[in-house]
Amino acid sequence: MKLYSLHLIGLLAVMSLPASANDGSEIVSRITDPEIRAGVEAAISKDLIPAATQENYTGSFEITVGQSPYRGATWPGLDSWQMAGAYLLLGRTQLVLDYFEFVRASQRKDGAIPMAIFPAGAPAVTFLSGLNYPDDVFIYTPPKREGVPAWSEVPRSWIGMFQEWQPRANAISTLGSVCYVLTAAEIYDQTHSSSWLAERYASIQAAAQYLLGRKSDNGLIAGSGFYMELPPRYAWDGVTQCYTIHAFRELARLGGAIGDGASQARWTAEADILSRRFIEVFWRTDHFGEYVHPDHGLVDTHGLSDVNWAAVAFGIAGGERLNVLWAKLMKEPGFWPGNVPTLNVTKPFNYEKWELNEPLPFPLPVSQLNDVAAMGRVWYLEAMACIRMQTRDRLIDSARLVCKAAEDGYWRERYHPKADGSVTRGGAGKYCEYPSVLVRVVLGNPQVFCK
Repeated sequence: MKLYSLHLIGLLAVMSLPASANDGSEIVSRITDPEIRAGVEAAISKDLIPAATQENYTGSFEITVGQSPYRGATWPGLDSWQMAGAYLLLGRTQLVLDYFEFVRASQRKDGAIPMAIFPAGAPAVTFLSGLNYPDDVFIYTPPKREGVPAWSEVPRSWIGMFQEWQPRANAISTLGSVCYVLTAAEIYDQTHSSSWLAERYASIQAAAQYLLGRKSDNGLIAGSGFYMELPPRYAWDGVTQCYTIHAFRELARLGGAIGDGASQARWTAEADILSRRFIEVFWRTDHFGEYVHPDHGLVDTHGLSDVNWAAVAFGIAGGERLNVLWAKLMKEPGFWPGNVPTLNVTKPFNYEKWELNEPLPFPLPVSQLNDVAAMGRVWYLEAMACIRMQTRDRLIDSARLVCKAAEDGYWRERYHPKADGSVTRGGAGKYCEYPSVLVRVVLGNPQVFCK
């Protein structure tokens, strides 16, 4: 363990940008549970630091380590936001600032932020069929930074993907815009730079305005699943509502930070309106339903879902409703199949044919239930809910199980449930989602994990 810790400290010291005094190593050394400490060390040294290549542009990082079909792309929708928060905790502030500028350059005129960004020239076929040439192509000239590969400073053409490959559901189309607001909030919390925020506030607010424009006549934000494509949760996902409420509240807080009281009041009101509507539509006596289908109404047939963790994590559930819901969540064993936190539904074998993906002009290489799995994004919601509820033992237990799920310091993208209660590892290998969420949860909450 001592040799491994020394190796970690050495890696932190030779990062391409100088390590700050707040590089996370001091917190890592104080983690009390040896299994969690080893897992966090592996997440940093084997996943996050090697992923910060800056090979594509100044501030770029990969969402996998080593060779992968995902390499060379940026994922403002979810993956890159999760990693950006971890890098901020590791003192990589300039990396994240530069990443943010690249994403800002991709913003569409209507305020939307793409779910993914690829080198221009990527073929608009199958899973990239949502690429829109030439309208969504942009040229980005990265800033020059010491220690950054020269190639990453060369102007290049890129294209953002705003339309998902299931055109009717358009799943995960809100991802980029929500995560853009959240990334800005985390950067501000790290830097406390009102000038940085003020210069970018119009862009950040435009992303939120795009989200508000997705509101349907029923008062809910459309766009299918927030982070699920298969099945898509067509058409109003509960997690989408919760994350949008959270983004509006964070934007209101940022407005207050720069002295824009009108903006603060406006986005607080929008968050409250959506929160009330979400509760009105999704609450079911002792829990929240999963999503609203245009023909079948509120879908609540897959047991408890991640919508409930999100409602707790973001302070949407309150009062007696919160007490009833939390008691139910704490009694439910189905979220941790094969002891891997956290599955997004507790009855994963209950899907109907009408819930699956729409007809496509190409064959699917994966299961139609590919995203019914334990994933880092769901564990993040559970962990944030546990922090809000001060449920320390469950939080520590879940972090320990996440660390155990790694093989030689690497995590897979998904852990699919099997009928016998075990899981099958799937998706990308050496995927950086679980490592980044682990760093966020542990280093972001030293009062829970450290002596």
